[in-house]
Amino acid sequence: MAEVVLEGVSKSFGETTAVANIDLKINDGEFLVLVGPSGCGKSTTLRMVAGLEKPTTGEIYIDNKKVTYLEPKDRDIAMVFQNYALYPHKNVFDNMAFGLHLRKFSKDEIKTRVDEAARLLDMSEYLTRFPKQLSGGQRQRVALGRAIVRHPKVFLMDEPLSNLDAKLRVQTRAELIKLHQRLKTTTIYVTHDQTEAMTMGSRIVVMKDGIVQQFGTSKEIYESPKNIFVAGFIGSPQMNFINGSIEINDGKTFFKNNHVSVELADNPLSMLKDKKVVLGIRPESFELVNEEGDSDNFACKVEVVEHIGSESIIHTRVESGEEVVICVNGSKRVPAVDSTIKLKPSEGNKHLFDAQSGESLTSLLINIK
Repeated sequence: MAEVVLEGVSKSFGETTAVANIDLKINDGEFLVLVGPSGCGKSTTLRMVAGLEKPTTGEIYIDNKKVTYLEPKDRDIAMVFQNYALYPHKNVFDNMAFGLHLRKFSKDEIKTRVDEAARLLDMSEYLTRFPKQLSGGQRQRVALGRAIVRHPKVFLMDEPLSNLDAKLRVQTRAELIKLHQRLKTTTIYVTHDQTEAMTMGSRIVVMKDGIVQQFGTSKEIYESPKNIFVAGFIGSPQMNFINGSIEINDGKTFFKNNHVSVELADNPLSMLKDKKVVLGIRPESFELVNEEGDSDNFACKVEVVEHIGSESIIHTRVESGEEVVICVNGSKRVPAVDSTIKLKPSEGNKHLFDAQSGESLTSLLINIK
């Protein structure tokens, strides 16, 4: 196990900046997830830690040792790739043992390590089979086993579940979490799937355009996103965004546009008066109401209803044009398509963003309701 530190790490390909000035400290034994859309720089960051790419600027340390320009074989890391990278002509045992053979381990040590990894991954009965005789999930376990036998200081995983079907992906995700709990090896994991990031990571790094947008636990990022991008990327269905401005009436602060009025705080925030803002509300933070006259209620027309078992996802639209998606418990009555419903945001679940910069303003709402 080891601590991994990136100090001012950047990577450019010609005129294109893939990663810009990243500072990260991954704690010993931590499971860190790099998440973001395609092209955000997460895989490039991982490849720099692995030694497969050299940083344009900055330094990388593993276990207090500068490894910025060391070859991958000298970094004491093991990498699991998206495509498994198994040798089709070698059986499971030999695929797992391949790296140990290259490092001149004894036959007894190789057998001990492979058997140990196979037991850990529930693959002992498959050691004589070849990759073509295995399912996708089993092939992924072989790739994991090949990394485990190395006893590395750091595991690096580049979207290892993306080739699996939905059911197997959920199952393998749980297996990876349990595996990390047992091995406690420092792990850096790359994914574009925010559900994987939130369920697996001790902490999450959200990236966009090569820049770290936010770094923290899944709870911190979900409850207190720093900008509109993070708020919209983390959470499924994504957060709703409604454009408007801040108004102060009778000593109270409101978000308003032509069709929506939502009270924000008990005290007026004079510094935000008349400011153009974006109100963010998560789909599960709405109540369906019947009361008239409440200042926080606003009308929407139901366009689509999705029933997904434990909950229903209702797509609606405000008269001003913004789509508003809400989630309701599957046992509750669901409104009909084309009906008009009244929505009320739950207290304590309102996010406010600057309309121009996209940065969060919620921290200013000290007494947010």
